[in-house]
Amino acid sequence: MKDLVPIEKVIEENVRVKELEDQGFIINPEKLDEYLKEFKNRTSTSPNKNYWKDKRALITGISGFAGSHLAEQLLDLGCEVHGTIRRHAVPMHENIEHLRGKVLLHEADITSAERILRIFEEIRPNAVFHLAAESFVPTSFREPARVSHNNIIGTIIIFEAARRFDDDLESIQVACSSEQYGLVDPNEVPVSENLKTNPFRPRSIYGITKVATEQIAWLYHNSYGVPSIITRGFNHEGPRRGIQFVTSVIHRQIVEIIEGKRDNIVIGNPNAIRDFTHVKDTVNAYILVSEKKKYSEPYNVCSGKGIMIGDYVELAKKTFNISAKVFVDPNRLRPSEVPLLIGRNDKIFNETGWKPVRSIIDIIKDGVEYFQIHPEQLGIEAH
Repeated sequence: MKDLVPIEKVIEENVRVKELEDQGFIINPEKLDEYLKEFKNRTSTSPNKNYWKDKRALITGISGFAGSHLAEQLLDLGCEVHGTIRRHAVPMHENIEHLRGKVLLHEADITSAERILRIFEEIRPNAVFHLAAESFVPTSFREPARVSHNNIIGTIIIFEAARRFDDDLESIQVACSSEQYGLVDPNEVPVSENLKTNPFRPRSIYGITKVATEQIAWLYHNSYGVPSIITRGFNHEGPRRGIQFVTSVIHRQIVEIIEGKRDNIVIGNPNAIRDFTHVKDTVNAYILVSEKKKYSEPYNVCSGKGIMIGDYVELAKKTFNISAKVFVDPNRLRPSEVPLLIGRNDKIFNETGWKPVRSIIDIIKDGVEYFQIHPEQLGIEAH
């Protein structure tokens, strides 16, 4: 406790943030009803079951957070779902245990060209969703070479396989990231897909690998005609989110407070502002852009509204009617922080009809409920 700082001493006032709030781009916990009204009768275009029925879909990283939710959605659409998983000493993949027998799993390291080529040759997929990556930003600071090799070389190998076995291939989606935008000038927020107004300034090795991922997808489409689909996903959250990510760090502590196991909440930077979308909405966007065959064009997948991490904690406390002091742990701050990131989703809405239909309260409730159902994941220190 000696290094912890009360959140009140760390919170910063920001004129630009106030301007963005006045323009409707920031969620204010004190004006929650106003925000929730927007979701009351909101609808989004849904994927076409007739299009997806009996399609062979391959998800790299199917056992990950987004991969497991994507697998569920594709199964509901009638797809034959295949996925790559990494070999572990113990063959447990908690996120997809409930899908055993429904999906076809292929052990593979995406950096193994021989193995990936064999999988493509065997499946001859109609749609590929390339989600496999080292996605935790702090890991990319600790192991930059390994993360770069995995994310960049792995993507090249996936696209080489797609290029060689493309007779039945209609789309190959790459899950890129808002981390590509990186150090955005506050006056450039909310960010659009236009690199003239919002150039890439990644602040992490992970962000750099995602810039490379997008460029690989673009190159293979324009050079070889590979049907590349590019999505720039902002923070997507909800059940099964890795314990080291900020929302899960908060959700787990909420559960521990409810159960009387702790009396405070500890976070990293409370001033960072992020654009959170429910993972179920995010994977629906991946499917929809692939279905609409929007090749080689980047699409932000985001809610269009940001929230300060400190306010996210307050909303979580309010949602579960708990009172707890909040502290900041300086040891949890990144070497290179992205302070403000909110996206525009006009492009994907205008071209596909997609909009998020789940609110930030849905994210909080679903995230907390997940850890209540999985108490074995409580009390584990996240780094």
